Amino acid sequence: MTFSEYIVKNKVIEFGDFILKSGRKSPYFFNFGLFNNGKMLDNLGEYYADAIIESGIDFDIIFGSAYKGIPIALATVIALRLKYGINKSYTFNRKEVKEHGDKGIYVGSDMKNKKVLSVDDVLTSGKTTIETNDFINRLGGKLVASLVALDRCEQLFNDSKYTAKVGLKNQYSINVISIANIDEVLHVLNKEKKANEYKKLKAYIEGIRKNV
Repeated sequence: MTFSEYIVKNKVIEFGDFILKSGRKSPYFFNFGLFNNGKMLDNLGEYYADAIIESGIDFDIIFGSAYKGIPIALATVIALRLKYGINKSYTFNRKEVKEHGDKGIYVGSDMKNKKVLSVDDVLTSGKTTIETNDFINRLGGKLVASLVALDRCEQLFNDSKYTAKVGLKNQYSINVISIANIDEVLHVLNKEKKANEYKKLKAYIEGIRKNV
C-alpha cells in the first residue's frame, strides 16, 4: 500500500475549513496526531525508513524538530534497525534551554561535524525547514536533506514563483524528499471514488498553482 493510500484509508487526511501554521486557508489537513498508537507508529517508521533506503541519502544522524518530528525520528531509527539492520543516532530540539540535569537545547546525539537528515510531517511553505536548517547549523551540523511524509506542493513562503520544494533547493540548497505528495493523494481519492473530497482538493490545487 502506498503512503497516499494509507493516509486516505486511515483518514489522516481530513477535509473541512482549516488555518495552517503558515496562515494559509486550506480545505484539507494532514492530521499527524492520528498516528497515535503503536501499530500506526510502526507503519509510519517503515514508510520513512523505506524512503531513506530508496533515496540512498548518506547521513549520520536523524533530527526531529519539536514536537511532531520527535516521534517520527524515534519511529524511523527503530524501523531502520529492525527492517534494514541499520543503526542510526537521533536528536531532537527543545523549545527552550534546560538549565539542570541534561542541560541544553537538544536531546540525543551531538550533531557537530555530522551529516544530518531531518524528518517532519509535512512541507507547506518551507519556513519550518529553514528554521531547522539554521538550528542544525548553529550546533555545527550539516543538513543533507529534509524528509517529509507529505509535500503539499505549495508556494515557498517568500517567493510565490516557486513551490516550497523547488525554492528550498534553488535558494537554500536544501534537498527535500517526500514520501507522498498531494497529487498522489488526489489520484487516490479519484480511484476510491471519493467524489466530494476529490472535487474540493482538485479545486484547491488548481487555485494555488496559478502562480507557480
